[in-house]
Amino acid sequence: MVKDLRGKIKHQQCLKGYTTFKVGGSATLFAEPTNPEELQGVLDYGKEQGLKIFVLGKGSNILVRDSGVEGLVVHIPRGAFSRIERSDEQVLVEAGVSLPRLIQRTAEWELKGLENLVGIPGSVGGAVAMNAGGKYGTVERWIEEVSTIGYDGALHSYTRGQVDFQYRNAGLGQKIVLGARLRLEKGSREEILHRMREVYEEKSRSQPLSAKSAGCVFKNPPGQSAGGLIDQSGLKGLKVGGAMVSRKHANFIVNWSSATAAQVLELIQRIREEVKKRFGVWLEPEIKIW
Repeated sequence: MVKDLRGKIKHQQCLKGYTTFKVGGSATLFAEPTNPEELQGVLDYGKEQGLKIFVLGKGSNILVRDSGVEGLVVHIPRGAFSRIERSDEQVLVEAGVSLPRLIQRTAEWELKGLENLVGIPGSVGGAVAMNAGGKYGTVERWIEEVSTIGYDGALHSYTRGQVDFQYRNAGLGQKIVLGARLRLEKGSREEILHRMREVYEEKSRSQPLSAKSAGCVFKNPPGQSAGGLIDQSGLKGLKVGGAMVSRKHANFIVNWSSATAAQVLELIQRIREEVKKRFGVWLEPEIKIW
């Protein structure tokens, strides 16, 4: 198996450049499979070696600790798992496609539904796995089928009803999304593009879309807004080293000046403690901390 993966497994690969936060240490082992066969081989290798496996797509909701990741990080490289096909109102899309690219392509095909997800970065695989979305809806609404590969190398296919979609979670456990089949609705290109502009402009006014961040840091407590609680706690602009609570949206932490992961983690802890003290609510992270 090692011979089969020669050149595919790297040692002590720095992960900072693979995340939108641009912080963090190195992975003990790192692989970039470009097709399902290579992915299966990498997962088999991880299983044989007893390694903990971490899956990295576009890195838009991940904070890597400064000490790095002990285990095997499987990164889906640019251009891999990137097929998009259309059949009437159905779209078959692989996990490596970026969500913005999928939204743009479906708009060109005059298929509506995904335009409300404009401004959300990351890959289709990550979007499905975390049931990405916002106040206008989540990706779950349009999914008909999800295909996965388990960490044990087994292939699975699930209908929408078989996936335990929840708030920011698809309940897939130790499975990697390979792709999804969506069913969208017919619409006019002008209408779709107009809605895309509306959503993007609204988000641009209220979110630091161009900053180095991992998106919303905390999940919204039931019936409440995490950003609202942080804002009401007077924490906008609070800094720990190069990490800062965004002045645009309090549920974003931005890397404004060569932040370390430790600084981000300290800021997360200070936010949680202050919100707990003021409102009795212990905020739960939405981002994954490795």
